[in-house]
Amino acid sequence: MLMSTVVAVALGVAPVKDDSLHIVSGNYSDRVGRYSETVDRNGTHHIKGFSPTTRTSYDLIVRKDGTVEGSVGAFAVSFQVRDAA
Repeated sequence: MLMSTVVAVALGVAPVKDDSLHIVSGNYSDRVGRYSETVDRNGTHHIKGFSPTTRTSYDLIVRKDGTVEGSVGAFAVSFQVRDAA
């Protein structure tokens, strides 16, 4: 799973319609900026960063089952992801 794409969806820079199954591809590295990622013993990814395009900080949790939850600035985000393969 490409975490930069997950971050791009959370930031709203990757085009995804609400309540739909949507395939997202592309290189979003420049649009999400730099971020730090740690993985805990349960395999949960913790991503923190600052978006250069939206000028907001973000803090996301990506669980092994594909659940993404967190905050982007003052907004809460929650969605499901999975690899296309």
